[in-house]
Amino acid sequence: MKKIQISLLIFTSILLFTSCDDLFYVDDRERIDEEIVVSKNADVSAMWAYLYHGFINGFQHINQAMLANACDEADLNQPFHSVQIFNDGSWTSINNPENSYYTFYRQIRNACKFLQVTDTANNSRFTYEEYRVVDPPLYHRYRREMKAYRIDASFFKAYYHFELWKRYKNIPIVDKVLTEEEARALVQSNTKDIIDYIIGLLDNVIAQFDELSAMEGVEYVNNKWSDQHYGRITKGAALALKTRVLLYAASPLNTSSGTYNKQLCENAAKTAAELINLNIYSTNISYRELQFNKNSNNPENILDARVNATGTFNYLEEWNYPQGGSDLYVTPNVGSNATCPSQNLVDAYETIDGTPIDENNPYINRDPRLKHSILCNGDIFNGEEVQSYVNGLAGIGKRNCTTTGYYLKKFVQNEVRLPNGESTSHVWYIFRYSEVLLNYAEAMYYAFGPDVKKGYITSGNDLSAMDALNTIRNRGDVAMPPITNLTEEKLRNERRIELAFEGHRFWDVRRWKIAEQTENIPLLGMEITKVDDTYVYDKVEIEPRVFQPKMYHFPIPYNEMNNYPNWNQNEGWSF
Repeated sequence: MKKIQISLLIFTSILLFTSCDDLFYVDDRERIDEEIVVSKNADVSAMWAYLYHGFINGFQHINQAMLANACDEADLNQPFHSVQIFNDGSWTSINNPENSYYTFYRQIRNACKFLQVTDTANNSRFTYEEYRVVDPPLYHRYRREMKAYRIDASFFKAYYHFELWKRYKNIPIVDKVLTEEEARALVQSNTKDIIDYIIGLLDNVIAQFDELSAMEGVEYVNNKWSDQHYGRITKGAALALKTRVLLYAASPLNTSSGTYNKQLCENAAKTAAELINLNIYSTNISYRELQFNKNSNNPENILDARVNATGTFNYLEEWNYPQGGSDLYVTPNVGSNATCPSQNLVDAYETIDGTPIDENNPYINRDPRLKHSILCNGDIFNGEEVQSYVNGLAGIGKRNCTTTGYYLKKFVQNEVRLPNGESTSHVWYIFRYSEVLLNYAEAMYYAFGPDVKKGYITSGNDLSAMDALNTIRNRGDVAMPPITNLTEEKLRNERRIELAFEGHRFWDVRRWKIAEQTENIPLLGMEITKVDDTYVYDKVEIEPRVFQPKMYHFPIPYNEMNNYPNWNQNEGWSF
């Protein structure tokens, strides 16, 4: 009998986890019977906490490489790393380095199992009626905790169905823990049904958060958790996911016409406006600080990968520091896994005053986000000048050095004392406020045009698509001139710049259906030659890149197609 991989969704036992002071800490000690888990509130809490462990660590997205290395943003300086399979076009349904299919379905099963175990409608164990009279405070505490836990589980069902759909398109919808017979009978769903299912889940989650906020003694007030619970899902996170889902569904890749669906764009804009109207998020934080501030005073942070990627560590610095910095901060082994920004990306940063880039001094007069995101030749970092010119201490061609002439600065903290084992904080965002503004701008642009206001924003001034982009550009340490004539090119470029290295570009060029132009051309770098006291800059081809039309979607895994021979493989993929 064939082994059905999707049987991960069939429950056999529950992992026991024990909690500690860390909100999301779990200790996978043993497998136990469901009844034992149900008998202890602490174990139920740990089952809930484990749901948060499924978020991808974007700093290590593909075998310790950022997803930026699999698109036109960057090149990893390891030529034989698995991420390169995306770039040379040799990946298949058998060999997909980003294959998250079974992982995501496992997370859906975990969420479904949690909801099944804690069924408050049919399981009197979780109504807590025995405490209503004898211990009212405990009664209210248990009820609000359980309500919040179950809201989270429903959110995760929506989140992972979306992540599967954007990769694999016509996926089966799994809304409960399956029996083996049910798993064998799964069928693929179409995009409309999948999106309707996800939006239905999220609408319920959003309504449930409103109910939660009215419960006695709850630490979820004004749509935010108290600091003790910071990092948990909120109404804002549900709205952020909903607007992202609607925008993706409205995009050319996912519509029958190959153009934007205006109704879905309008719905996406309204949803983004609902989040904006919460009036608890803003761009009032510097572009550099938002890369490291994991505290509750970060107004950009809607939801981050707090368990897997947001925290205190130093591997990003170890991988990406240029050679040649001060011995206080740099070890001989730095740069061994470097994400090297491409010239393709560098060229996308505008000049501040709109004049042509100075070919003899190409890094002056540029959008400040360039220097907040990318280390260029001559920049001061770790106490020394970055020498990425040919034969420089951090130059192209040297071991553990850049392949493109550039180094990653975004998310890489300056002056971390690696020789002493020092670490620093980092943040990997699942959702941040500027993405929501960008989603709003894109949705409004394609629904109504560049400068139309519809009255959706009621907290503060109403916003057109152009206004939303200018809100981002007006950030204190960016202060780029406002856009006065918004075009599709400018709209997409602003998103490319603002969200660089945050895991969006790989998907954006697909949903826009422009990857055949952006990913099927050579990746470029800058070869810099030092002549006396001046530099000569030459753009050079670093490597060819391959993108075929079938690559807009991932192939359904080979084993899964064998298990379900009646399913349709995504167009163009045979294996």
